[in-house]
Amino acid sequence: MTLFVFVLTLFVVSTGFHTDAWAEGNPKYASIVMDADTGLILYQRYADKSLHPASLTKVMTLLLTFEALEQGRISLNDRVRISNHAANMVPSKLGLSPGSSIRVKDAIYALVTKSANDVAVALAEHLAGSERNFAQRMTNKAQEIGMTRTRFVNASGLHDTRQVSTARDMAKMARYVIQVHPDYYRYFSRKNFTYNGNTYRNHNRLMDTYSGMDGMKTGYVAASGFNLIASAMRGDRRLIGVVFGGRSSKTRNEHMKELLDAGFGKIKDLRVAKAQVPLPTRKPAIAQAYAALSSPAIQRGFERLIGEGDSDPASSRRIETGLMAIAAHTGETPSAYNASPEIRLASTAPQAESHYQAPSVTSGTPEPVLTNHRESWSVQIGAFTSRAATDQAIQKTLKKLPYPYSKAQPTIAPLRTADGWLFRARLSGYTKNEAIAACDFIRDCLPVAPQN
Repeated sequence: MTLFVFVLTLFVVSTGFHTDAWAEGNPKYASIVMDADTGLILYQRYADKSLHPASLTKVMTLLLTFEALEQGRISLNDRVRISNHAANMVPSKLGLSPGSSIRVKDAIYALVTKSANDVAVALAEHLAGSERNFAQRMTNKAQEIGMTRTRFVNASGLHDTRQVSTARDMAKMARYVIQVHPDYYRYFSRKNFTYNGNTYRNHNRLMDTYSGMDGMKTGYVAASGFNLIASAMRGDRRLIGVVFGGRSSKTRNEHMKELLDAGFGKIKDLRVAKAQVPLPTRKPAIAQAYAALSSPAIQRGFERLIGEGDSDPASSRRIETGLMAIAAHTGETPSAYNASPEIRLASTAPQAESHYQAPSVTSGTPEPVLTNHRESWSVQIGAFTSRAATDQAIQKTLKKLPYPYSKAQPTIAPLRTADGWLFRARLSGYTKNEAIAACDFIRDCLPVAPQN
């Protein structure tokens, strides 16, 4: 099997995204395009605007269903009873009668294709006893995976003024499903579903016309317009797109095509080099690993490093160096990434960790040394082509950090790249929580898990 070492270079000349016409005079509009592998934001417009997710909500209902299946709490052949409350949901629904039941597997297909509100409520009651309890679990899960601006109050997405989310949070949710539950993600590609003699066509018609699209979910309520989460793969790169506020399903789909086309055009500028590395064994703590990798500190770093329109040489070099730092970070976190071999980010070449003698720095700051620190977490504050710049960054950060984070051990991890050596400036000796807290304070920072 093959994992990927990311050696990334980006020279942004033109974003390729044209959304003014879509956003003008439309308070419901928001959009985002994300690279599913790395979480890099390729484009965003009003991505943090609070909006109503409509039936995009059902992705979270399904996520918790997948989680229950993976944990063995339910099986695909279990029967889900239809309560009076579920049966009384307004369309879209299968129209199942109170007291009847549906298999979990069929319930999943009903949500993916028909977007059945009665089945969504029945699943919620089956898993949590009541839809209210399930909605709380949905919100808790959202917070756990970094959806900080989302609140769920029902399982279906039927309009409720309290049920809100953002384009960014919806993209995070989609990425979580793709990365953590890849075996169940395939359900979103189902184009038709036949039940009790009736055939239901998937509302996501864009899968029929857009090359590489294999999911995810549509949604509509009057308060939000026509919404869509879309996931498409071309070559070995997968993008996630989210659009809120379409004025019709047709124009929303056309806009999503434009966004994804521009995103694939932009992502091709990232050069990917392959390295043969054995795939690690899948471990059970997937959710915790993903949560750590999707921390606000890491995502802020991604978003700042790939901002739109940076075309001057200095900015391009900053983006290049920063992206390589992200690649280095992902390569140095096997204990986190081992949880999910589908996350295609891998370790750097072994020679990159060879010991070398670091020059001394200004008196008063501990001398940076190269150490393995296999038992403790680190934070990476930057990656530089100059050793002097590396030392200066370490000194500046240590002076800025409050106690006890300032007591960390400065370390430098060299990385050999096609363009020469890159020096990764780190502070080591933290616990996981300390590393995340330190990065929240530093802001432009990446937590690095201990090596196995």
